[in-house]
Amino acid sequence: MKKILLFCLITIFSGCSILFPNHFERKSANYILEDLWVTSTLDYNKNVKYLINSTQQNYLAKSTDGYNDYVIDFFKEEFKNQSYLKRKYKDANGKIVIPLKLDYHPTQEYLDIIKQTTDIDYLVLTKILSAQQINKTNDSRYNGLKFQSNLLAGSVVFLKIIDLKNNTTPIEIQCQGSVYDSANFNFDTNSYEDDGKIATYKSEEQLIKKCFKRIFRRIK
Repeated sequence: MKKILLFCLITIFSGCSILFPNHFERKSANYILEDLWVTSTLDYNKNVKYLINSTQQNYLAKSTDGYNDYVIDFFKEEFKNQSYLKRKYKDANGKIVIPLKLDYHPTQEYLDIIKQTTDIDYLVLTKILSAQQINKTNDSRYNGLKFQSNLLAGSVVFLKIIDLKNNTTPIEIQCQGSVYDSANFNFDTNSYEDDGKIATYKSEEQLIKKCFKRIFRRIK
């Protein structure tokens, strides 16, 4: 219900920005796709199996796992019955085969356990961090992803695919989506001024979805 309401509000504001340009201003979104490590595209061998697991730790995961539907739907479409969710990957007795909680940077010990106890070929890990999390973290891995103070909406999507059989990471990509509120420069006063317009822009959820789409186009 909340998503429907949010979509309606965005649609209304978008329409207003077109009909009443003097009062509304549409802010464009920026996307930065970075290949951290890409040595190949997806393995389309009909015998391979992909295990999909979300490792996101932020507030989004507490209420819904819907953001990972983008990943699940993509792999289901590409590989049909060759992709599995960790929580649904069970043995003949209905017991979850991999009860371990996986981090986005899993230890070699965890990877060895999965390799030894399953017939999974590739492990797909995803993570989503909000702009606030990125800006507050002291983790040096995220230093280049800091957002500016005039941010309206922003998030970073991470995707990694680990080859369990060969103990390698053939694909690791991140995509940063952001929308900034840039004040207009008045040449008469030689300064930046607020034009008083109401800004309309893509929501965080829209940025995440667009980032996933860009990542999928890159790895196919």
